[in-house]
Amino acid sequence: MPAKKTKIPKKIEKKSAAYPQKKLDKKSVSVKKAASSIVEEKSLVKKKIKRKVRSIDDLLDKKNIKKRIKKNIAEELLKSKKNLKAKIYTSPYAYIYAEYLRGAKYEKQLRTIENRLTDLGISGRVHRLSQFKNLKELIEEDTRRGINTIVVVGGDDIIKESIRVAAELDVTLGIIPLGGGGYHIAEALGIPEGVSACEILSQRIIDKIDIGKINGKPFVSRLYISNQRVPLFCNKKYEVMSPGGDVAIYNLNLNTEDKTIPKINPKDGQLEILVKPKKKLGIFKKEKSQESLFFANRIDIKSGIAFSIFVDGIKNFYKEVEIKLVLQGLRLIVGKGRKI
Repeated sequence: MPAKKTKIPKKIEKKSAAYPQKKLDKKSVSVKKAASSIVEEKSLVKKKIKRKVRSIDDLLDKKNIKKRIKKNIAEELLKSKKNLKAKIYTSPYAYIYAEYLRGAKYEKQLRTIENRLTDLGISGRVHRLSQFKNLKELIEEDTRRGINTIVVVGGDDIIKESIRVAAELDVTLGIIPLGGGGYHIAEALGIPEGVSACEILSQRIIDKIDIGKINGKPFVSRLYISNQRVPLFCNKKYEVMSPGGDVAIYNLNLNTEDKTIPKINPKDGQLEILVKPKKKLGIFKKEKSQESLFFANRIDIKSGIAFSIFVDGIKNFYKEVEIKLVLQGLRLIVGKGRKI
């Protein structure tokens, strides 16, 4: 049977005639293949380079991590060695002498004190303060070595500073009044001057009192605002406006001889706020100014203008103040004749 011829439609014939297919030569085909192979090779090279860069970065990161780990391990080992090297003292007492006790003037008194402490069995490590020795650093070092009682030898200036540090570091504080300025704190705690204070230390009567804090920093005795009108927000409940006179916020009264100051109890969980109005000037104005007494355990003061507050006798400037009371925040060795 003869094969049947398929008829091609006229439309397709016209299209094929209008757009004839180009016949590729062997040379053009080989050039295209070479170009495509070059492009593929370049892309492969780029991918390999990227992989290498990534691998190098990964290696560097790993090396840095290893170095950091080694450094951390070395630092921890050094710390542990230092802690092992630090001696743990058998005596729980450490004595800190004020800087002004250096020299021949107090040498005999210090010797008699040291001998008496040895006889009573309460001798300990001795520090002598100087320009290059910080009180807080010394106490921190002693606490790390197992010492829990710090005894300060000096006047009110160093005693106030040591009370602030003791309140922060939670250590028991003892006092031997010698040299320096007044002994108001020692008198309030019933501690005599010099060698006699050793007997009080040996009896070890510990009393816990409240400690005040102004913007997180402890204060011992009082805060004093003079001739300034500032609002005092007490316990977040009521406001006391200072009338431009004097405002004293007491935690502990160190001036027990002043009878105008009301009785201050540093163990009642309250701060005493004594407000004195501004005194009237003039010959014929003899009216007594009425004082007001308030109680609070938290006081907030805010002012658009900076105002001054004497913190334990030291002048500071503030715009915002937060005053709090820490209950039984300080442990003191006291005498039987204490006035607080």
